[in-house]
Amino acid sequence: MKKNVKVGITVVVVIALILGGLAIYYEDTSAKKKGEIITINSEVALPHKLTRIVSLDPAATATLYALGAYGDIVGGNSYDSYPPNESLPNVTDYPSMDLEEIFNLSPDAVISFDNYSGAQVSQLLNNGIDYVFLSADGGVNFTTIEKQNTLLGELTGTTSNATLINQWINDSLSVLQTDAVNYDKAEYNGTPLRGFYYLSSEGGYWTAGNSTFVNSYFKYADLINIAAPYDSGFYSINPENIVNDSPQVLIIDEFINASSLNVSGSPFQNSPAVLDGKVYATIADENMFSEPNFRDIYAIQWMISVVYGQNPSLPNFPINLTYNPNPNEVS
Repeated sequence: MKKNVKVGITVVVVIALILGGLAIYYEDTSAKKKGEIITINSEVALPHKLTRIVSLDPAATATLYALGAYGDIVGGNSYDSYPPNESLPNVTDYPSMDLEEIFNLSPDAVISFDNYSGAQVSQLLNNGIDYVFLSADGGVNFTTIEKQNTLLGELTGTTSNATLINQWINDSLSVLQTDAVNYDKAEYNGTPLRGFYYLSSEGGYWTAGNSTFVNSYFKYADLINIAAPYDSGFYSINPENIVNDSPQVLIIDEFINASSLNVSGSPFQNSPAVLDGKVYATIADENMFSEPNFRDIYAIQWMISVVYGQNPSLPNFPINLTYNPNPNEVS
């Protein structure tokens, strides 16, 4: 898909009239062409790089920072955790994006992982704003993450850095998988442990199934994800499956109450993980298990360190960043 050329400076005049709670937007579309929907499968041929971006995706914000395009972000979101100490204006993004806030920032593009309504996306496009959609659910693995790096590099003119980061990802995955297999042989005679990721207790036992970036964590840490055979994407697993598969390792989100695992009726109560004390809470405020980006490498490193008691040494990150991307080394 070829991207339409935007002529001159895009002028968007937005007038919000509050009439009985109804916001009406008036647009001056005379000096712009319609925006594009861009995905990792799009053929992108930009006559210029994006220089004004609203990122509603915390994974994209972190990636743009690593690419050297953080200065092109004019609006962020309340879930951004890396880089720390950001001063970007937060744009309301849940349950729907705030179009008035976005229009006031006059961006070239909005980046999102959420599938917002067609009506809202159409308003962006009609205002000459591109919509870059990066899925964060089923089907996302490290190949997808690398494609997202490449896409964001192409959109911001930082393709050389995207190439460096992708090479670092591949080199790191090779190191992690080799070390995990060796640790497994030394500690458990090469028999992978059964693991479970407990994401949320809201309305069930939410976890990561097949075709998720979290499932890739288990693969490279030489662990069996017991949730993978039952469903894809992030879903609520039948508690009987947890009991039957009897996980030996539990990775729990920072907001899961560890004491709830051992209460009567919990599918984890008699699991080897709970009985043997192999329950590990993710690093607070880092969102490594909810954001598909280059920092997922450090999530695998963390998993290996807590499960095997070993800390694999990774290649140095190829770009000099003010803020250390490795949360395992941040105090």
